[in-house]
Formats: sequence, C-alpha cells, structure tokens
Amino acid sequence: MCSAKWPNPNSNESKIIGRGKLELSQDFVHQPIQGCGPMVATFAQIVDLLRCPDDAEPLRYASGDLLCPRCARRFSIYEEDLAEILPSRPHALPGTVSPQYRNAYIEAFEQNYRDDETSLAWGAEESVSQTWALKRLRQVKFVRPLISEGNRANESVLCDISAGAGYYTFAYAPAFRFVLHCDLSVSNLSYARRKARALGIRNILFIRADYFAPPFRGSLDRLLCLDTLIRGEGHDFALLTAIANSLKPTGCAIVDFHNWWHNPLRRLGLLPENFSNNRSYRRAEAEHLLRAAGIEEFSLIPFLQEFDADSATGRQLARIVPPTRLVYRFAPGCDVASP
Repeated sequence: MCSAKWPNPNSNESKIIGRGKLELSQDFVHQPIQGCGPMVATFAQIVDLLRCPDDAEPLRYASGDLLCPRCARRFSIYEEDLAEILPSRPHALPGTVSPQYRNAYIEAFEQNYRDDETSLAWGAEESVSQTWALKRLRQVKFVRPLISEGNRANESVLCDISAGAGYYTFAYAPAFRFVLHCDLSVSNLSYARRKARALGIRNILFIRADYFAPPFRGSLDRLLCLDTLIRGEGHDFALLTAIANSLKPTGCAIVDFHNWWHNPLRRLGLLPENFSNNRSYRRAEAEHLLRAAGIEEFSLIPFLQEFDADSATGRQLARIVPPTRLVYRFAPGCDVASP
C-alpha cells in the first residue's frame, strides 16, 4: 500500500517542515495514491520496451541481466528495480555547450552506480525553498492532464527521460501501469529509489540512461522531458531527436522551453542574470528547433509558474504576464489541438 501524500500548492494543507521539506497532501494528485500500481514492476515485464543504446536491438532478459543479442553487451540490474543501460561511450557534445555542462556530463557518465543513503537529487524538496518547491508543484499539476489524456487507467507506461528528484514520476505513478524514472546522475537515482521505497510506490523502475542515446526506439507510450532543454540548440536538438525516436506511433510527449520573453530585462543584461550558461527561447526559436528534429505537429500550452492558475488573480495575470515556460505536446498519439 502507498502511504505517500502529495502537496496541493493551492491549499493550506501544503506545509513546509524545516528548510524546504514538504508535508504531503493527497489532494494534489486528485485521486487516492494508495495502491500506486496494479503490480510490483520488474524489468522482465517491460523488456519489450527496451533497446540497446548502441545498436537499437531489442534487449532480452537473461539470468537477471539485460542482454543485447547483436553486440552481446550485458546491462546490470540492481535489486530488481534499477538497470544501467548506458551507451558504450558518451555523446559527442556540440561546441556550443558550456564547459561546465560538458565536464559535468562526462563526469556523470563515467561514474559507477552505487546506493548512497545520504544523497540528495538536484531540486530535492529537502534542499530547496518553499517558493521554489511550490513553483515546481504547480507545473506538476499543470502537466498531469496533458500527459494523462487518452491514457486508460493503469494501462500505459510513462517515461520521464530526465527525472531528477522525481516530482513528476512519484505524482503520476497512480495513473500509469508502470513508470520509468530515467537519469544519468547516480545521486539523483539513489535519492529517487530511496524515496520511492519510503513512499511505498512499487510500480516505478529506475534506469540509468543517457538521454542522448536512451534505451528506447519506437516503444514508449508517454514521455516527459521538463526543465532540460536549456543547454543550447545543439544539445537541445540532439535531445529532441532522441525523444521523437523513442515514441510509439501512438505515443505522446510533453517537453518545455524556458520563455525568453518572461524576463527579457535579465536576458538583455539590464538586471542581474539568474540563468547563466543556460538557454531560453522565443516561441519561433523553439518551434524551429522542434521542426528541425522532425517534429512537425505539436500544440503549445503556455504555463505561468508564479501564480495559481485556478485563482481569479492568477487567471487575470496570465493574460498580461508572458508565460514562464513554453510547454509543447507532440507526436502522432497526441491530440495536437490546443486544450
């Protein structure tokens, strides 16, 4: 049974305990979270979705590991709920990415997985302010109907390809048969596994993956990639291409871009920059990049994270304040008409 409660950013039931630690509330997910899945997830049950990241060959489940029959690589499974499915070598990053990101990516790729009982993921609720956490939770609430539309309860598989601290995977687990929590960071994965167990969520599988070469090819029902298309056009083009290639013909993806117009004075250097070494996009730039990655049909759903969209004040401000994020829904399995 799941004991988790998730925060409602629009009610007084969400409270901060200590620095950024949230008391969780069931209202946030709009349904009881007990019984977070119809069964305990195992890799044997989802092996038909998995592909070798080097040659895209379907993987096989063999003697407790995952095996590529073409290249004979074996991918380890740890304690039945985490698999490392990395390509043989890191992605050749474009010259436009920052040195800081390049070094962090190589360092993360070269790490070996190990459980760490003290690790904190980037953005973990224990390490962020109340204001930051509530902004993230508003986006979790906003995205849920977009990714769940057309999904019959407990039938589809959801993948978050850059899942981090698990805000989306934990909140959406009750609505899907299985959830794949993917990340390259050992710290992020160790934290998320530990938290899922504490919450009693049993239908999440964790995959250590490189999102430039994810272990999927035309096999995913639903895919999320949020707060990640921020490293420049070369990085973001490669990631969008990988996302598009991972979806089933009937699949659906949700991605977002930071909106340049939300804070143009900072982008022009007239106010202190708080998004250094990262990329924000105008709408035309974001949609040009989507099309360049082969994504021709999509819908834009603007999102303003600073205000409660359900309140009268929030609705009024949304008419005059540029959106924080440009959220896009795409792929053949989506109804691309704007909601």
